Amino acid sequence: MKPFRIFTIGAIALFLAACQRPDHTTLDSQAPLQRLLDGNARFVSGDLWHPHQTAARVKETASGQHPFAVVITCSDSRVSPEILFDEGIGDLFTIRTAGNLLSDIELGSVEYAVEHLGAKLIAVVGHTECGAVKAFVEGGEAPGHIADLVETIAHEAEEQAVVAQIGKNLPACIAANVLHGVDQLRHDHPILADKIASGEVQLAPMLYDLKTGKVKVLNEQELRKEYHLR
Repeated sequence: MKPFRIFTIGAIALFLAACQRPDHTTLDSQAPLQRLLDGNARFVSGDLWHPHQTAARVKETASGQHPFAVVITCSDSRVSPEILFDEGIGDLFTIRTAGNLLSDIELGSVEYAVEHLGAKLIAVVGHTECGAVKAFVEGGEAPGHIADLVETIAHEAEEQAVVAQIGKNLPACIAANVLHGVDQLRHDHPILADKIASGEVQLAPMLYDLKTGKVKVLNEQELRKEYHLR
């Protein structure tokens, strides 16, 4: 094949790939939850856009940030929000703790993102095979401050309800842990509760599958009904 023809085909391929990527205006106009789900779909398919990951974006956000979503997830090294949602600098306000647990410190961070930065979505993202929840399920004595993590999970009302009905089932306990975080946010006064109740801020319980890379939205109503959670 002649060099010119190879160059032409390559140029056309690059042009078509560029055309498939929306400009930042299109991306930023998407509804927050759908934007996360669409980004995850790109991650799973391998058709990544890597938006807002340029030197220009660094300069653009140097004077301020306006993340469209708060993502609360586990510290697990395999669960990186900007990667699995195909987002970039200044897009997500991320809060990561083992077991995606929320203390007053983390709640304050969420409040800051909503009240001062204008985030319109709070996603609580658990993940399959979560080590913190697994430590609770397997029992035994945990060393050091790891014991504090396990004890915190053990005291969650949602966990206690699940265990009382079906025992320490790991997938169910992981879902219950996510729902507990959602409940904490929904009843956080004075900032988050009213904004969530009015619909000004959306709250989404989610689960990331380590094997497939896919994130799904949990059906909170069905799970609470199934396990008789308040």
